[in-house]
Amino acid sequence: MTTAPPIPRTVWLASGVMALGGFLGNMDGSIVAVGLESMRLRLGVGLIEIQWVATAFLLGLAAALPLTPWLVRKLGAGRLWLWALAAFLLTSVACALAPDAVTLIAFRAVQGMATGIMVTAGQTVIGLAVGPDRLGRTMGTLGLVVGLAPVVGPSVGGFLLAHFSWPVLFWLNVPIGLVAFGLALRYVPRGERAQPPPMDWPGLTLVSLGLPLLVYALTELNGVLAAVGAGALAVFTWWSLRVRHPVLRLRLAARPVLGSALAAVLLAGAGMFGAVLLLPLWFQVRLGAGPAEAGVLLAPMGLATTVFVLVAGRLTDRYGGGTVSLTGALVVLASTVPLPWFGPDTPMWLIQALLLVRGAGLGLSIMPASTAAYASVAADELGHATALVNIVMRVGGAVGGAACVIVLSRGLSAAPSTGFGWAFGVLAALCVLSVLATAWLRRAERMSTMDVTA
Repeated sequence: MTTAPPIPRTVWLASGVMALGGFLGNMDGSIVAVGLESMRLRLGVGLIEIQWVATAFLLGLAAALPLTPWLVRKLGAGRLWLWALAAFLLTSVACALAPDAVTLIAFRAVQGMATGIMVTAGQTVIGLAVGPDRLGRTMGTLGLVVGLAPVVGPSVGGFLLAHFSWPVLFWLNVPIGLVAFGLALRYVPRGERAQPPPMDWPGLTLVSLGLPLLVYALTELNGVLAAVGAGALAVFTWWSLRVRHPVLRLRLAARPVLGSALAAVLLAGAGMFGAVLLLPLWFQVRLGAGPAEAGVLLAPMGLATTVFVLVAGRLTDRYGGGTVSLTGALVVLASTVPLPWFGPDTPMWLIQALLLVRGAGLGLSIMPASTAAYASVAADELGHATALVNIVMRVGGAVGGAACVIVLSRGLSAAPSTGFGWAFGVLAALCVLSVLATAWLRRAERMSTMDVTA
């Protein structure tokens, strides 16, 4: 256990501005999902077409992540964050004014790119400002604010759509974003500019095509596209390990702490997003709840996750990310194992109690592993570390979601109890792997500390 040093007021202010930007980007995804049906009716398109409003955003976000480290070096992390926020606001206005679905989808893709850069640049700003010994508390605060977005977004979106048309969902970003921009001009350090190495265009092309393609294919359960995306990423990996200045420094993953942290984030993301797909369906298909009721029943778990992210930040600065993340992974596993045996006759208070515990475990597991990754690298490597963490989290989420949905769909042909029993079994297996990865991270951190003190 170590005594965490205090954090200056100026750093808290800068972190708060980053949190506000992260809240804005995260809320946009959840609030737009509420308005898809309204957009479909007003724009006169089908359900498949309007789903691309959400899908284009996610694909744009994934495509932009690999470019962020190079831009951070060229512009400075804070300056890049300001540019990304400005692009997010401009595309919000463009989305609100879009005359048809095709235009809206195109601007949503660009908005996703701006969000991806804003998220990774914001994490880099925080990492550079606080240093490794204080990173947990600031990341915990960021996680608390950002984590409230999917809780608040659907409620705010539903209220606005009851009184206004769908463009209001994008106009809402403008006043919040202008406040964040004004505060950032005053409190956020711009960062140092440096001459970046020549752009690795082949590597950027491969990863910017392969990553969104793989994420989309896993989400849509398209085996051919998944193979193409995985193939492009395999070629990207081969290329990146052979060039002098790759767009992403994949060799950083060979370091014990960063490599184990990436594995922990990958598997925690798989388990978290797998549950995001399974639990609402479980409430509706297995337990007989309606869609609105299912959302209400899941809200306490989300709030528990949000609160414990803040707790996890303080614990990480004191005990290390590996120890806290392992504790969280064990809690998530313990609260997942009973789920296959729960059914319509299970008391709701017991289900809610278990989900509250699960939410607390999620809050303790993912953020500390990410913090451990950021704390393990030098300042000039932080942009690459933040990009890698965000990439593996999204790939893990796509893999976990696809695995759970495939097993569920096959099992439902027999009976709901069979389908969800198999799917929760897959989820439990992912949780076991997550425990192993976080145990590896804890050991790697301890060995790293021993090497430093020796």
